[in-house]
Amino acid sequence: MKTLPRSLPLSLVFVLVLIACTNNPTADTPATPDNTQTGQPADTTAKAFLPVADFIRGDISMTESYAAGVLLKRETGDKKDSAFISQAQFKQLAAEFLPPELDSASFHNLFTESLLANSEGDGMTFMYTTSEPRSSVRKVIVYTVAGDMASKVNRIYMEKEVARGDTGISQKLTWKMRQYLIIAENKQTSGGYNETVVRKAIWDPQRFGE
Repeated sequence: MKTLPRSLPLSLVFVLVLIACTNNPTADTPATPDNTQTGQPADTTAKAFLPVADFIRGDISMTESYAAGVLLKRETGDKKDSAFISQAQFKQLAAEFLPPELDSASFHNLFTESLLANSEGDGMTFMYTTSEPRSSVRKVIVYTVAGDMASKVNRIYMEKEVARGDTGISQKLTWKMRQYLIIAENKQTSGGYNETVVRKAIWDPQRFGE
């Protein structure tokens, strides 16, 4: 096994180790959707889900070093507006990507993992789904791409659903590492109210014009 460079981030090393174990033809328990739910607590290999929340927390910390700040764009129907926001406001938005379901114990117990390898060998997709009604998070997808030396996390997508009174709220959330986040939120009531609001917070200055 090749030695990893000391400069690789810890989260990237985790991804590399997991992918290597998944693709090892001599492994006793390949990381497939069937093997992630064996019902045996000692099977730590099958439970080695990606630390999704840690990836996002790491990116949140990085935004503090961006001198240009964070630009928030908001779209409701035909109405559009944009303004720079504070770090406190940004972290409030980012908290939508850190629900308690992503805590390690809950994540392992509530979700099933599926792996999809790109046919061209330039990355992998890690999909986590649940049918547990207690979970507001219904789906999490982590996209990786091939870097100069190894695979790395590129984008995280999740879907959430929750009911508040007579209002049903669904969210589709996208986190583009080192660039931006998007929260598309739809609210519907039994009385016919239906509204979709899309918020995009950008911390990569090259994306401000999008």
